[in-house]
Amino acid sequence: MSNEGIPPADAAAPGGVWSTISPRFGASPDWRAAANQRRWPGGLALLFVIGLGGSIALLAVSLLAARTGYVNTLETELLDRPLVEQLLLVVLLAPLIEELVFRLALTARLRLGVLAITGAFGLLNFAGGDGPVIVVAAVFALMVLLSGALWIQSLVAGVGRPDASGESGPGAWREDVARWWEAHPQWPVWFSIAAFGVVHLANYEVGWTVATIVVAPLVVSPQIWLGLMFTIARVRYGWWAGLVLHAFHNLAVWSVTSALG
Repeated sequence: MSNEGIPPADAAAPGGVWSTISPRFGASPDWRAAANQRRWPGGLALLFVIGLGGSIALLAVSLLAARTGYVNTLETELLDRPLVEQLLLVVLLAPLIEELVFRLALTARLRLGVLAITGAFGLLNFAGGDGPVIVVAAVFALMVLLSGALWIQSLVAGVGRPDASGESGPGAWREDVARWWEAHPQWPVWFSIAAFGVVHLANYEVGWTVATIVVAPLVVSPQIWLGLMFTIARVRYGWWAGLVLHAFHNLAVWSVTSALG
């Protein structure tokens, strides 16, 4: 799932890893892949350090905001499981599901089928949430309906891609949507990062009030920061890179918490 036709992220600074994976991506997202894909180990290593350091720094903000009425239930639920099961859930299953749902569709070329499938996975996983998580689930439902309808129209018409030509009707609409997607990466990227953070509110037991809703972004600020890191890895190096980074981060956090606990 490459971003064909898009200039590489480090074209202006060949070999510059920082120019490829700078967190400034979050302020102005784009679809550009890294020009030198062979430097992915250094890029992922730097993203790992930045992600872990940033999430630790934001943990103080999260803990302070959580004092408004958030009770973390995730650790208790994990501790009730055997260590091997914990490892499989934290390092394999959770990264795989979350990377499929939040970042598989993040390519310059809009793939309606992928968008419909990831939206369906998101809806199945988060429809049972409450508070702001419900809003994310509703957006996933809308994604399934709209992208699924256009995708089915494409298949029925014998058109296998969203940028099929057509002067009018559904074909032209699909082409317009695909052009908008490619020209405005900030919206799918920002939604992906924000939604990734919001669904982690499901890790808490909370009574929803004005105060708890207002501080919700602060409570999940470490996850929002990490979502940015995983998204940079996905766009620059490919979906598998985001998955690897996500898995290694979860492994590091789980290892430390298990050792201390």
